[in-house]
Amino acid sequence: MFKINEEQKQKFLSMEAEKRDRIINAAMEEFNKGYKKATTDEIVKQAGISKGLLFHYFGSKENLYEFIIEYAIDVMVKEYFALINFEQRDFIERMWQMLLLKIDLSYKYPIMFDFVTTAYKEQKSESLKKLYGNSFGMVSSKIFADIDEGLFRDDIDPKMAINVIYWTHLSYSTAQLERINSTSLKDYQKEYDKFLEEIKAYLSLFKKTFYK
Repeated sequence: MFKINEEQKQKFLSMEAEKRDRIINAAMEEFNKGYKKATTDEIVKQAGISKGLLFHYFGSKENLYEFIIEYAIDVMVKEYFALINFEQRDFIERMWQMLLLKIDLSYKYPIMFDFVTTAYKEQKSESLKKLYGNSFGMVSSKIFADIDEGLFRDDIDPKMAINVIYWTHLSYSTAQLERINSTSLKDYQKEYDKFLEEIKAYLSLFKKTFYK
């Protein structure tokens, strides 16, 4: 079993786009059943390719799984960065904007969000944990940059207040992910209005508590 290297990744990504996307989508849909239940036979069937072609690029089911995780997180993070308005220096408004962007992206890439949710709940992949950590590092460096600290009350440490706001947002999101016993994005989307109202209430409370 070989681990897919950067050259192999680029060869796969440079293949004809329609075929490449068929393989990626078929793999995500199949892995959404769970890693153990997923089969490469079903992936190649849905993608309309030979098993030999799949293994030419990836070598094993595990390598394909790790690649799809990396691909999904990379796409989501890049699109996330492209849409965030970092000129918004009000940290609470920035957090609200980021939440709405996440929801928009979940509608744009439903298969991808289903797959990442399943992978997260399974906790099978060490790569997933590492990529989540790396992605968090990239995103957080932007999230906390150039915040207008003058909005905060003079008797409040802005950095501490920002951490409280962000950690609450992060903990709330994680709690909802764990609360809903499903890996289907549709089940989460049913709760979006409730999520938004609750987060809006928290952010409103933070404004009243921390801002001038």
